[in-house]
Amino acid sequence: MQTLDQSKIYYRRLTVLDVITFMMIIGCLFFTKGYLISLLLIVVYPFSHSKVLVSETRANNDKIWVRKMDWDCYRKDHRIGLFSQYNSQVTSHINQVNL
Repeated sequence: MQTLDQSKIYYRRLTVLDVITFMMIIGCLFFTKGYLISLLLIVVYPFSHSKVLVSETRANNDKIWVRKMDWDCYRKDHRIGLFSQYNSQVTSHINQVNL
């Protein structure tokens, strides 16, 4: 298992499982009472991971798997929001340097 270098900027990458789950959530909404399954997936899926795929902002080809608890600590230390963790932090980092 690899660890995160605190001096580098990382962001979370989408995996195939993330995309399939998102499609299942949308697809279940078209069925009768499918909203219950969609709601269950929305609640359970974020807690079902033990590892997440992350990448450095400069080297998009270098993807590493890290423990979810390490990623959560990294996000908290670097003030990366829950919804912005999938965005590359290059632009926000450049804006912070220029200010």
